[in-house]
Amino acid sequence: MRFLISNDDGVYAPGLLALYQALSTVGEVTVVAPTNEQSGCASALSISMPLYTHKLASGFVAVNGSPADCVYLALHELYRHTRFDCVITGINSGANLGQDVLFSGTFGAALTAQLFGIPAMATSLVGGGAKGCGQEQASHYKIAADEIVKLLVETPILDTCKNLPYHVLNVNIPDVDSACEIKGRKITALGHSQIARPVHHVVDPRGRDAYWLSLRKRQYELSEIGDNESSLGQSVVSQTVLSQQTASKEARSLTMDMTDNQAVAAGYISLSPVRLHHTPAATLEKLSKLAL
Repeated sequence: MRFLISNDDGVYAPGLLALYQALSTVGEVTVVAPTNEQSGCASALSISMPLYTHKLASGFVAVNGSPADCVYLALHELYRHTRFDCVITGINSGANLGQDVLFSGTFGAALTAQLFGIPAMATSLVGGGAKGCGQEQASHYKIAADEIVKLLVETPILDTCKNLPYHVLNVNIPDVDSACEIKGRKITALGHSQIARPVHHVVDPRGRDAYWLSLRKRQYELSEIGDNESSLGQSVVSQTVLSQQTASKEARSLTMDMTDNQAVAAGYISLSPVRLHHTPAATLEKLSKLAL
């Protein structure tokens, strides 16, 4: 198998290295990633400035652009004669749950691949940045990377994704100390959690108003879910009341056990298929009746 991988945490991120090392055991891996962190840039393309590449001693290619730039450039120029079986982005440092996919550079890069017909998967380590960065997290990223490889070799997920055009599989993996703490995998719908504080207003040293935008959600501890399946139902109901009051009727009607945030909180790997270019038929019918 041939993989193209990228991320939004930058070419030196521990999650990218762990993903490369794990995938290299089952296939040929090419890495094209941003020179610097590009979190929150979604699928932005740099169309008003030139892009420059730099090949590192590791063989990774660094690009002075967004994650989407990296995938776009790799597919259409740098490796245009290579047929990749899958584009996998991440492993992101932190969750990409629910509405996060709208802003995530990790997801945006995977989306870019799918727009050109390449099966794509966006991967994230939930809580990956909470305990610090760098070497202390290496073992956690390795666990997550190994789970991604297991998903690819032990299940038919890749072949299935090849037959689902314009779909990105959004994968969120619990941040655990041991793989045995992961209970399994769940197919999930995207949830919707309230943002705790969307904007942080501060005053800089020169007395100027400044604003930090935040996507940080209200947090739920694993202890709220419980250690056994019997407590799951009550906990899920509680979370739904708190964090999904504005979830769409369509999402709530899905016959899924859990949403992505609920699954990860319960100790499962969340696999959320996200479809692009989707205009709901019911909405078209409703709008077509308007006198416009």
